[in-house]
Amino acid sequence: MRYLARMAAHMPVVVAAFLGAVLAAFAWTQTFTPSPWLSSKVQPNAQPRYRCSALRRPSRAPTMPTVHPVHAAPLALGLGSLGSLVYVARARRKSACFGRSAVARHATVAQWNKRVKRIEGGRAIFDVTIPKPLGVTPKDFPNRPGVGIAGIKKGGNTDLWNTEVLLNDAEGMFVLEGDEVVAVNGTLCEGKDLKTVSKLVKESEGDTVTLKLVRNYLKGPVKIVWKPSLKMATYKRNALLRACEETLGANVRYSCEDGWCSSCWHAEETYMTVFRICKMDVPEKWDNVVPFVLMSALEVKNTKGVLVKNLMQADGVKPPRQDGKLG
Repeated sequence: MRYLARMAAHMPVVVAAFLGAVLAAFAWTQTFTPSPWLSSKVQPNAQPRYRCSALRRPSRAPTMPTVHPVHAAPLALGLGSLGSLVYVARARRKSACFGRSAVARHATVAQWNKRVKRIEGGRAIFDVTIPKPLGVTPKDFPNRPGVGIAGIKKGGNTDLWNTEVLLNDAEGMFVLEGDEVVAVNGTLCEGKDLKTVSKLVKESEGDTVTLKLVRNYLKGPVKIVWKPSLKMATYKRNALLRACEETLGANVRYSCEDGWCSSCWHAEETYMTVFRICKMDVPEKWDNVVPFVLMSALEVKNTKGVLVKNLMQADGVKPPRQDGKLG
């Protein structure tokens, strides 16, 4: 299915190459009897042409252009081959530059677990190296010592890093709001205040800063990625998915009120569990070391080859019967 989708995406290039070959071959056949349809240049010894049929010279009957298949065939074949080469080169270049972002590859749970170290207290620790300026808003925790990531600036270096990790499958861990900064370039700062941590960042040498972050993967917020729009944002647990989607604008379609029309159904990519966006919440029990990737029904069909309707419902509730009762 992916191969057919890619071929359909590149079909305009193939058609353009074919038409170019046909036009070029036709132009070559007009070498000896040029056609006014393809050229506006005045030909030597050419007779004047008249728009009015009453003024045309009746002494010579109109003749059709002479076609030279011996010259046209090799040229058409050569241009066709050239068009194929251009198509392949463009397809490879487009795949290298945009294909990964368009597809939004997703690492497995085992791969995400290798990017962190689990420690006591339901926490995970990891390092990230980000160019200056970081593009984050650090703040003191309100109820305990320490500094956390309160916000990530849209288009900043940390946001760009998250895009590479979450959408382009780059190695490393994404930064999440709520992560605690426990070290800056190897200097421990766990439990320190914002002034101390900010000084370490500002006085660090080089063009990048390496932060050691700790994440509460059992209680912290959840990073959600929507497919195929590839929009992503951070939400609290138990937040209504429809409210999250409408705030972000992920273009989910709603066609009913009870959630059984299937128009808003999405499948979570890791476990292929179905979520009715209009009714269900961000899972309370979610390991936020792993992003919460929601795929639309069409995306699941195109990439997985299965229908969302055939997958088991996350809440275990069966559709209502014709008499209006459940079961």
